[in-house]
Amino acid sequence: EVKVEKPDPDLSFASAFTDRRVLDDANDKGKKTGASAYGGAKSGKRAASKPSSFADFDEDDDGVSEEKENRAADDSDKDVGWEKTEDFKMEPTGCGKMVKPYKLPGSIFKMLYPHQREGLKWLWVLHCRGTGGILGDDMGLGKTMQVSAFLAGLFHCRLIKRVLVVAPKTLLTHWTKELSVVGLKHKIRDYSGASVNVRNSELQYAFKEGGILLTTYDIVRNNYKLIRGDSYNDTDEDEDGKLWNYVILDEGHIIKNPSTQRAKSLLEIPCVHRIVISGTPIQNNLKEMWALFYFCCPEVLGDKDEFKSRYESAIIRGNDKNATNREKHTGSTVAKALRERIKPYFLRRMKSEVFLDTGSADDKKLSKKNELIVWLRLTACQRQLYEAFLNSDLVHSSMQGSPLAAITVLKKICDHPLILTKRAAEGILEGMEGMLDNKDMGMVEKMAMNLADMAHDDQALQVGEEVSCKLIFIMSLLRKLLEEGHHVLIFSQTRKMLNLIQEAILLEGYNFLRIDGTTKIAERERIVKDFQEGPGAQIFLLTTQVGGLGLTLTKAARVIVVDPAWNPSTDNQSVDRAYRIGQTKDVIVYRLMTSGTIEEKIYKLQVQI
Repeated sequence: EVKVEKPDPDLSFASAFTDRRVLDDANDKGKKTGASAYGGAKSGKRAASKPSSFADFDEDDDGVSEEKENRAADDSDKDVGWEKTEDFKMEPTGCGKMVKPYKLPGSIFKMLYPHQREGLKWLWVLHCRGTGGILGDDMGLGKTMQVSAFLAGLFHCRLIKRVLVVAPKTLLTHWTKELSVVGLKHKIRDYSGASVNVRNSELQYAFKEGGILLTTYDIVRNNYKLIRGDSYNDTDEDEDGKLWNYVILDEGHIIKNPSTQRAKSLLEIPCVHRIVISGTPIQNNLKEMWALFYFCCPEVLGDKDEFKSRYESAIIRGNDKNATNREKHTGSTVAKALRERIKPYFLRRMKSEVFLDTGSADDKKLSKKNELIVWLRLTACQRQLYEAFLNSDLVHSSMQGSPLAAITVLKKICDHPLILTKRAAEGILEGMEGMLDNKDMGMVEKMAMNLADMAHDDQALQVGEEVSCKLIFIMSLLRKLLEEGHHVLIFSQTRKMLNLIQEAILLEGYNFLRIDGTTKIAERERIVKDFQEGPGAQIFLLTTQVGGLGLTLTKAARVIVVDPAWNPSTDNQSVDRAYRIGQTKDVIVYRLMTSGTIEEKIYKLQVQI
């Protein structure tokens, strides 16, 4: 039985902060005139990205002339004519130390969307103040291009010499591509390879000649003393005595736990500006938010104790279900003060607000996204396994310690009994003789005790499809979607589940592509290109952790999320492989959930926290 519903609105803590933008004065004007921050008054033609005064810095942004503001604001104005390649210029904002004017070649500036141009101005204000910030735009809005274009202007004007970019290894190719697009290919130095000698050579070159050093979090963790220049003295430093002008963290939420060696090693690298880039900057709690701000602009929220006494404690008490009215009021007041405090250093725009559909033919639009929660009933076999495990000694013993292992087994049963380990399966089988009839008991026992042998057994897989409600639904949906000509992404958290889906697809004779943790980086690029540009496979299988980062898969307009992650941001990253700049079709997302199970509990926690 299948039940489909639209997901509940996101009521998580993060939503209280991630919908905020720096452009509040533009929002205020919109409230007064009936216009939005990105749209004109009710004329139907927007004043795209009309820049704010950045009043939150207690100053006027007089560095950008009115003429330049207008040109940056509305690329639909035919009088401006983006065919011209006039440079985009910004003067120092008048705060902090004085710097030279900023200039970005017009050939680069005209490639940017209005919100990306607005991002340049925000980054420039931070630069002039000598600080950093968090670029938290929604996934798929071109954060890498924004930062790459900004760096292009800084290098063009000789305002900086060295930049350190730290990212997951899977994203370094994307950085290389975007930096090359803005003319910085000759500045790139690769500090991510396996050869220590080659890495050190690249690092020494960056120290001596300058440039952009691309590396990974793990390499920084193990080599931060080298990167901060401990063994290299023959170099010029910034006037502040710092070797690096910028340290930029892509997927910067990786350092949300400040006690990890990753976070500590990055804090050991002196630099003038630190920029955190993340499409999911605030995921769980206030401590994680503090960690990111402490890295990029420590003066904003102070140290951990100061942050706790000034903001965290009151907000947590106010959110408690047993909070008094006074505590709730205090918590709300403090939360508002916190938002105001971080606002100048935190820029986040959502797709829904950036790509406004005002009816104008000149508007850049993004397709719509519809997310459906598909509620599935466990098959009889799954239900019996699930209930038997709940009553087993394994579960009762795990309740005395950590229940995580038991929860993991329950989630696997919800996906497919065949992905259970033998040990877990044996635990389920104990004492089940009286609970299952002979036919079911025989099938379950065969599954449990012969998992490895069944991995490529066609007959077993056919039986396997019958006992997994998710696999039954996936194959039924695929038949319909492929008949309609759609391309489909299928995400699962485990390779075992992908294996079972893959075998079922092969039995149907469908072509597919696949990326998981065993796929080499270079091979991933080829596979993505085949999917995006080739005429072949309509199905793309991906593991959530690998496929959810740094890939553009806009050829697909249908996405199936097989199993929910504990953190909804993880699933959202997967979905946004298809729903991003470049997508021309409406996207439909199918999130598969089993009703009356641990998955339903997880889902309710996600929408109620």
